[in-house]
Formats: sequence, C-alpha cells, structure tokens
Amino acid sequence: MPLLFTQFSEARSNIEPTEADKANAPVAHQEVRDVLAADPVIAAWGFSPILIGSYKRDVSIRRMKDVDLFGRLPDLPDDVDPATLLKEFERVLKAAFGSERMKRQARSIQISFPDLDGLYVDAVPARPWTSPYGEEVWQLPKRGEDGWQATNPERLTALKTQLNDEYDKLYVPVVKLLRQTRRSLHGKKKPGGLTVEMAAVAAFSSGAVVHGTLPEVYVSALRETGQQLYNAFVLGWGLDDPTLQGEKLYVRGEDADKQALANSFVEAGERAQEALDADDDDKCSAAKTFRDILGKAVDDQGEQDYVFPMPDDCNLNGTRKMFTEVRAGDSQVAGGTRRFG
Repeated sequence: MPLLFTQFSEARSNIEPTEADKANAPVAHQEVRDVLAADPVIAAWGFSPILIGSYKRDVSIRRMKDVDLFGRLPDLPDDVDPATLLKEFERVLKAAFGSERMKRQARSIQISFPDLDGLYVDAVPARPWTSPYGEEVWQLPKRGEDGWQATNPERLTALKTQLNDEYDKLYVPVVKLLRQTRRSLHGKKKPGGLTVEMAAVAAFSSGAVVHGTLPEVYVSALRETGQQLYNAFVLGWGLDDPTLQGEKLYVRGEDADKQALANSFVEAGERAQEALDADDDDKCSAAKTFRDILGKAVDDQGEQDYVFPMPDDCNLNGTRKMFTEVRAGDSQVAGGTRRFG
C-alpha cells in the first residue's frame, strides 16, 4: 500500500470550514433565533430552537453555506396546518430581515447574510409526533404543504457520536471526505451531501466499513457508501431513514442525477481500492487517483485548489520526479505549492 498518510491528513485539513465560517455560523443562527423567540405567537407555541445540520454534526466542509435552525414547537395546536405554520415564520422573518433577504422554501424559510460571506440560515418549524413504534420525534411541513413529514435530527447527531467512537474518531473526517467526494464528482446537482451522509451512516452501521487508518477507512467507506447509493437509486430500493424505524428518506433530485451519483461513487470506489492496493512503486499514480477523486475546494486565498496534495517526489501527472528543479521546456510539472493553511 502506498504510504499516503501525510497527504490524507492534509486533505482532511484542507476541507475543514474556514475560521470565518466557524465564527459567522453561530452569529447568524443566534440572530434568527432571537427574532423568532421574540414573536408572541411563535413564543406561545413553546418555541424551542436547536442547531441541526452538518455544522451541528461537525461534518461541514468548506465553504460552509448554510446553518439549520430547527424550531421545535411542542405547544403547536393540532389545527395549525403546514401552510399556516410556514406563513407565520415567514411573517416574522420578513418583518425582521426584509423580503430581499428572505426566501420561502418548500418546508423552511431561508434568511441570507450577505455581510457574513454569503452565509444563510434555514429556519425549519417542527411539531411533536409519536411514531407507530412509540418514538417521540418531530414532523416538518411536507414539500408542497400537503401534510407532515417525520424527522429525528437529534438521533442523527447521536449516531454521529456513536459511530465516531466506534471508528476511533475517524467517522467524522471520513464523512467529510465523502461529502467532498460528492462535491467533486457531482458538483451542485442534487442529491446533496446529506444523502451521502445518510448512505454512509447505513454503511458504517452495517459493520461493512473496515477499521484501520484514515486511507483504509475512507476507501472502504467510499465503496460501501457507493453500494448503498446504488441499491437505493439504481436498483430502486430507496434509502432507509437511520433515525426512524420503518421510514424511507425523501431524497431531492431527478432520478437520472441520483443514478449518476450512485454510479460515480461505485466507479470512484473501484479506482480508490486499486490505488490503495497498489505497490509502493506506484505511489505517485495512486496519489493522482485520490487527487482526482477528491477534487478541489476553496483555498485560503479564495481560489479553487486541489485538496489532496501530491507527494514531494511526484509530478502532478502521477509520475515520479526524475529531477530536482523545473527547467524550461520540461514536459512534466512537479507538485506545486500548497495554498491551503
């Protein structure tokens, strides 16, 4: 196996949210939280907000674009329907932030913070619900406002902690690498990072992901997550909700895009396994494979740069260096400067 531990460690660091993101997220979340809590109607419904989403679960990657505010309303009357509930959140947030910063979404209200590097907060209202299996969870407005959809974000956070402990604190960094893989292979198309994370939860929870070093766990998780996505979207089995017994996940996106995501993960998993199994003499080629799979992120200068660095003795095209400095006319370029902090 090529020894690429240093490169994986740097890639892990290079996809971490920036310090600005980490500072801005709680500021934006608190501002929206305070506005909603101050409204007498929403307060009367027992408004009890919590932070959810990838930021809460420590699996966000740079650049972090959104923060999720989960507005629990334990005292919401039974006769308040989803459309009315969203309109009340819209009323309050529009008055506070203005229509130009507010966007009505299928089951949440989005508030933009242009002064905080374009960050936005999704405010999601929720009412209590007891599942057929006796689980005390929550319901969100369904897309289209024609009913309610069950959710259990606090369970997902607990699963993160459990799996991270089971995998020697490697679950969280591997999920981040999987989210970066999705971004690299799939761009801005749906399904998004949450779908990959949910498939990863299923893969890790099944015990199919190996224990080992960061490269070994990442490659195994990439392959097993790809299989989960393939079963869900190509074979048509759907994704089980790991937080709710007997429930399937609703996954946004066109069928063709879902299948493309699954196939790209399966193919990337095969390539990654070949790279992991390569002889040490093929270290540069293996590094080039991981560099291509993980792609680029925004570096510390605000430009796109590869997150997986090539070893110092490798060229960017995956060949081993045969010289110590670049000469005019050289056809091979050595690994370049690293602009991430």
